[in-house]
Amino acid sequence: MTAPILSGSPRLLRNLNEKAVLACLLSEGSLTRMELEAFTGLSKPAMSDLLRRLEGAELIRKDGEKAGAHGPKAGLWALRGDAGYVAGVDVTAHGIDIAITDICGSIISSYFEPHVPGENYDAGERIKAALHAVVADAAIEVSDIGQVVVGLPGIVDIFTGHLSAGWQLRNWEGFHVADALADALGHRNVLVENDVNLVALEERNVGAATGVNSFILVWIGEGIGGAMIQGGKLVRGSTGSAGELADVIVPVPASGGGYSILPIGTIFDEPHLLEAAKECGVSVSSANDLFAFLATAQADHPLCRRLGEALAYMLTGPIGMVDPHMVILGGPLGIVAGKQLAVSVLRVLSGLRITVPQIVSAQVRSHAARAGAIELALEHIRERVFTGGSAARGLP
Repeated sequence: MTAPILSGSPRLLRNLNEKAVLACLLSEGSLTRMELEAFTGLSKPAMSDLLRRLEGAELIRKDGEKAGAHGPKAGLWALRGDAGYVAGVDVTAHGIDIAITDICGSIISSYFEPHVPGENYDAGERIKAALHAVVADAAIEVSDIGQVVVGLPGIVDIFTGHLSAGWQLRNWEGFHVADALADALGHRNVLVENDVNLVALEERNVGAATGVNSFILVWIGEGIGGAMIQGGKLVRGSTGSAGELADVIVPVPASGGGYSILPIGTIFDEPHLLEAAKECGVSVSSANDLFAFLATAQADHPLCRRLGEALAYMLTGPIGMVDPHMVILGGPLGIVAGKQLAVSVLRVLSGLRITVPQIVSAQVRSHAARAGAIELALEHIRERVFTGGSAARGLP
């Protein structure tokens, strides 16, 4: 018995071919018609008609000519950057960091609105003001933005999209970002994601975990948090609280000898870091001064050993459960002292009956959460624009 031959409508096949061409131009850059025919297997008449439609839909444009070894020059085609725009937003206690990129991923505008940590303000008014400011610099309209992704520190409820617990940003708890921006955007293509999750996505895309399908990111900054990628996908948990590490209990040296237990978030808050530094003979007055010291400290310094061991105790459970290829130490402390801390982490883990993963420092250092928000937004708008093709632009 022969298998049935499945077929689609001409419109469906045309949409699939258009999507293939748009994705090809995104990944490969400008290409000639003949090169696109080779990539897709379409005939010359079919490709010529497809390019005509995509150009009419303002999804692609002519991009000069390519000289050949023989014969006339061949025209090049490129994806139009203005086929779509996205906004990536990172909200912290210190302000709103926002950038707009075109569908090709080129940043066309960025803006930072500073906040005073702990100040009380209207979250809706602040994010709308930031969005209007960055759009004005980009010379586009707010309604031109097809996708927005907002990163927030804390637990983002996967059912409501709200920040359900934001210890650093009480103004944003329960606030619905999509509702606040819907009128200005003209749509509700707005996602809210935990900021450390966004950093993990960026490390996967362009950072230390490029090509790695299973890793844990530990963010050590104002507080401590984590994110996990398994099978190349972000693990959010059943409610969105996966990666909340601050309350994990670990042993620490007690002043009178022996050990006491503390939440890892307490160990890495500023008062306890400064106290630990003092006990290890380091005289500093702020977390920034401490980070500067650790950046040049040796791995066997007592403070590096103490902090690294605390991280190792915290990591034993997650590593034993999911067996990741890699653990990335990120955030301000992980970036400056990740290599030194990794030595103590590896020393503790190597004595246990678990497979020890690579322990590395984060590579994405500038605007990490914002960059992850942009990448996630681009994934969504590209899927929408490429799948819709010329038909979504009104062509029959």
